[in-house]
Amino acid sequence: MSTSRSLAVVTILLASGVVACAPPDEPPRTHWTDVTDSTEVRLIRESESLCEDCITLERVLVMGDTIGEGYLRAAMHMVRDSTGNYWFGQYEAVKVFDAAGEYVGEVGRAGEGPLEWDNAMPVHTDAAGRVHVFDSGNYRYSVVGPDFTLVEEQRLLDHVTDVHALGDGERWVLNMWHPTPDAIGSPLHVWEGGEIVRSFGDFVDPTNPRADTDAWRIFTTDGAHRTYSAEQYGSYEIEVWSDTGRRVTGFLEPEFNDPPRDPEAPESADNPPSSTIRALRVDSEDRLWVLSWQLRDDWLDMMEERRGPDGRVTLEMKPGLEPIDRMDGQLDVIDLTTATVIARTRMEGVVVVDFLGDDTLWAGEFLGAGHLRVGIWEISFNP
Repeated sequence: MSTSRSLAVVTILLASGVVACAPPDEPPRTHWTDVTDSTEVRLIRESESLCEDCITLERVLVMGDTIGEGYLRAAMHMVRDSTGNYWFGQYEAVKVFDAAGEYVGEVGRAGEGPLEWDNAMPVHTDAAGRVHVFDSGNYRYSVVGPDFTLVEEQRLLDHVTDVHALGDGERWVLNMWHPTPDAIGSPLHVWEGGEIVRSFGDFVDPTNPRADTDAWRIFTTDGAHRTYSAEQYGSYEIEVWSDTGRRVTGFLEPEFNDPPRDPEAPESADNPPSSTIRALRVDSEDRLWVLSWQLRDDWLDMMEERRGPDGRVTLEMKPGLEPIDRMDGQLDVIDLTTATVIARTRMEGVVVVDFLGDDTLWAGEFLGAGHLRVGIWEISFNP
C-alpha cells in the first residue's frame, strides 16, 4: 500500500554522542522520587551505550474503510477494551472495530442527549470492560458498557483537551483551561465525583489572550498516581507531579529545538518548525517512554516560496504535501534514575499518534485527502 505516511522500513538511529556519565566530582544524587527541592531539573543525557537495535516495531493491523460505515475522518482518541475491540472517537460517534480490524458498530450519534456526542474522546477501559468517554463539546463524561449501553454520565465543568485516569477511573487528571478563582492559571486538575479537588501543573498567565492554548499539555500517569507533564509545543521538559499537586522533579533535554522557534516570525531555515512531544507513558520498570514528532533534515525540500496578496514572501508546503509530512516519529526510552536515554527509535515516514497500552502504538495513515486509516504497531523491547 502506497501512502504519504506509510512505513516501508523501521530504522533505529543512533543520535549524536553526548557524554552520559556525571563528572567524577559530582556528589551522588538523591533518587528522583525522593527529591525535596521541588524546583530541581535534571538534564537528560544520552547513555554512552544508547541502544540502536533493542526496540523493534511491527505494524500488525490496519483498520478503517475509505467508504461505508467503517469510514474514518479524524485521528482522535482511541482505546482497546478487554475483548480486544478498538473504540475510536469520531466527533459525533464512537466507531468500534474488532481485534481483527473489522468494523463492528457505532456508539452514539450527533446531539446533546445521552449517548449523543459533539467531540467523543474514549480514554480508558476499566476492569469491568466499560469504556469511559469524555465529550469536550457537550461538557459531559459518560461510561459505556461492553454492550454499547449507557451506564452513567456526569457533567464536566469546561472544555477538556486530554484526560488520564488515576487508578481505574474513579479519579482523573484533566487538562483544561478553567479560569476560576481556585484553578486560575493551572493546566491540570484532579477531578473526582464531578468536582475539581486539586489544580496544579505550572502557572499559565490568565491575562494572556492565548492562555487556553498555552495550557495544553501532553501527559500521563503512573501506578503511584504521579502525573508526568510536558508542554505540547516546542520543548522537551517533563515535570513530575504527585497526586497532591506537589512538583516532584523535572527532566530537560535542552537541545530538543535548536534554534528555538519564534512563533511570531515566519518559518525559515533560521526559524524552523518545532519538533514536539506527542505522548508519554511509564512502564512497569519506571522507565519513561517519550513519543515525539521530529523535524526531518530535508524539511526545506518540501517547501516553496509564495508571494501573498500583501506582497510578502513566505514559505509554504509544496502542492500535495501537508505540514505533518515534515515530521518523523521518534521513540525514546529514558531511565529516570540516571536521567539517560537508553534506547531510541526513529520511524521514518510514520507519524505515530499515541500509545495504546504497554506494548502498542497507533498511527494515522492517509490514503490521500479525506481517506484515513489507522495502523496498529506492536513494540518489542529487549534492552
